[in-house]
Amino acid sequence: MAGTDSTYTPTTDLTIFEAVDFRNSLVTLLSQEGRVTVDLTLVHQIDSSCIQILLAAGRSGHLTVVGVSEQFRLKAAQLGCPELAGH
Repeated sequence: MAGTDSTYTPTTDLTIFEAVDFRNSLVTLLSQEGRVTVDLTLVHQIDSSCIQILLAAGRSGHLTVVGVSEQFRLKAAQLGCPELAGH
């Protein structure tokens, strides 16, 4: 049986204060079959702690990040992981 793809759309900022919940949500989704898309359209602020979580989750090979802001692109590039922002 093929897995079902999932989309996760956080509705809050992703900072150190939300990092544990964000990580737990991604771990749960990635433990299921199928691809996971993280849609950051509604995220206004993201810090390096949550970008690191995305980078680690991306190593699964089943994660796609969409809806990234220019702020996210800049931070991802500064952290040396522009592939998270589609580069």
